[in-house]
Amino acid sequence: METLTVEDQTVYFKSSEEMDEVDDADLVVTSPPYWNLKDYGHENQIGHAETYEDYLDRLQTVWDACYEATAEDAIMVVNVGDRRHEKRFYPIAMDIYNRMERWNLLDNLVWYIPNSLPQPAYYLDKLFDDKYENLLVFAKNHDYEYTFNKIRVEQKYKGVDPREEKMNDAGRSVGNVLKMRAYRPPTIKQGNYHAAAYPEELVYALLYTFSNPGDTVLDPFLGSGTTLKVARKMDRVGVGYEIDADYRDLIAERVREDMDVPAWEQFDVLSDASPTNERKGTTESSLSDFSE
Repeated sequence: METLTVEDQTVYFKSSEEMDEVDDADLVVTSPPYWNLKDYGHENQIGHAETYEDYLDRLQTVWDACYEATAEDAIMVVNVGDRRHEKRFYPIAMDIYNRMERWNLLDNLVWYIPNSLPQPAYYLDKLFDDKYENLLVFAKNHDYEYTFNKIRVEQKYKGVDPREEKMNDAGRSVGNVLKMRAYRPPTIKQGNYHAAAYPEELVYALLYTFSNPGDTVLDPFLGSGTTLKVARKMDRVGVGYEIDADYRDLIAERVREDMDVPAWEQFDVLSDASPTNERKGTTESSLSDFSE
């Protein structure tokens, strides 16, 4: 088995349907391959040239392997988009949840993607374009009292009567809809990058919320290495599984890259709202608030 270690970040180039090399990860953050959308060119890949049921079954094998590879109080966050295929809608996030027996669903966040790729032409006059993906948050221990690091931003407007309710001095909590542009590198058409890479800012927000420095973060579908790049920046110990060893040089390069710490306000959808009635906390918005 081929491996790669870069600055405390380790990659195993093998299928994540078995992950015997890890048994104490604190957090799983991953984005599985889309179903029947892209051929990654590996004979054992998940999602290409297989039925929808087989796709879900193989994903479930990975989620079970994640369960065995994590600590007793671990959290798992799965970024997944639903799918339209041959004029039928497949609720992948819902179907993943319905098959999940060992993990407990804690929350469902929404990643709003202003620059999402357009749907095939024959859908455009019939359906709304896809602008979001799900972030399913699972807990391994059903009874554990979890404490998370809340993302907070400056409270621009009171929103409540201060005589009736006290504001948090640290600012208000960011909502469960995160607005971030998808990662579209300029070299993607040349095949140098993993086309489904989620943005490092999204990974940063998840690692900030659900882990602490020194924790081990696992990504069973590493792709181009975004999760490990952010893990290194945030002093986490990253472990990734990638079935295609051709990504080795790219992953090594990306893990070593520096990154800017994102400002929470840039992906807080409520930051775009403006008040019309400060006393009641109502806001005024239009469709233009949610377009790019």
